[in-house]
Amino acid sequence: MSAAFTAPLLAIGAGVFSIGMSFESAFAGVKKTIDGTAPELEGIRQEILAMSKVKPATANEIAAVAEAAGQLGIAKEDIVAFTGVIIDLAEATNLTAEQGATDLARFANIVGMAADDYDNLAAAIVALGNDGASTEADIVSFVMRIAAAGSQIGLSEQQMLGWASAASSVGMEAEAGGSALSRTFVEMHSIVGQGGKELAAWADVAGLTGKEFAKLFKEDANEAILLFIEGLGSMKEQGLDAQQALDALGITELRQRDALLRLAGAQGLARRTIELSNDAWRENTALSEEVARRYETTESKLAMVGNRVKAFGIDLYRLGFSQISGVVDSL
Repeated sequence: MSAAFTAPLLAIGAGVFSIGMSFESAFAGVKKTIDGTAPELEGIRQEILAMSKVKPATANEIAAVAEAAGQLGIAKEDIVAFTGVIIDLAEATNLTAEQGATDLARFANIVGMAADDYDNLAAAIVALGNDGASTEADIVSFVMRIAAAGSQIGLSEQQMLGWASAASSVGMEAEAGGSALSRTFVEMHSIVGQGGKELAAWADVAGLTGKEFAKLFKEDANEAILLFIEGLGSMKEQGLDAQQALDALGITELRQRDALLRLAGAQGLARRTIELSNDAWRENTALSEEVARRYETTESKLAMVGNRVKAFGIDLYRLGFSQISGVVDSL
């Protein structure tokens, strides 16, 4: 009797206790970073368990992302949606859940992105990673470096992602290349504001008058920057020297020069990646299509089955928790 019934029951009980206690600890981290009422927190708890049943990530892994999201300032009403996007990104790309949650939450804070746009942002990242010579992790690392400057001059989130993808695709490292592009954005913004001979020199590279360039930059900074980069790239065909043009503009810092010349030599790469990013953002299907393929694999399906069993164990643990607590308190 002991071998046939008691031992297996004890083993099941121990498993339920271990799974339940582990999730309880994981969700304690969520409660620590989210200032919500008991019903609100219970709703988030149930959403995390429900998510684990349809995704390969465990409930503990999902709870860790939700905890990070709360700590990074994502509004409590947006925690579940943000967490779902990050889990899908981590499953479908080379981004880890930790990097995705940290960088994208900070990016959203920097640019003031609406919560409704989390999935659009992720779709653009996936589309760019699938199409170009840069990975999703490269793009996210790079866009973080240009977010503040890009937001200052009026670039949209998808335009910034396009620039990040183009720069990563020509071999720029996030830290150095991001600083170089940000410096260019800020300098161009300042020169447009000041006007004069400097503005005329920058505008000439773009094939415009100073007045035309200033008007365009104020209305569509992205297009003005693209025309400047493309103007640099076409100089060789015109028998001109792009490096001398940069000297004339006072651009002498080596990393900034290297960044501009790489983009200029890439024959319209920046414009193509920005258009791709815009399209993917608008269509908002790249991530859902990618995760659908990943979640159809046998490995993912088995993981989801395991998660459903664990979710059942967590529910059993909770049913018996009051009794367990009473025993512990009496000790």
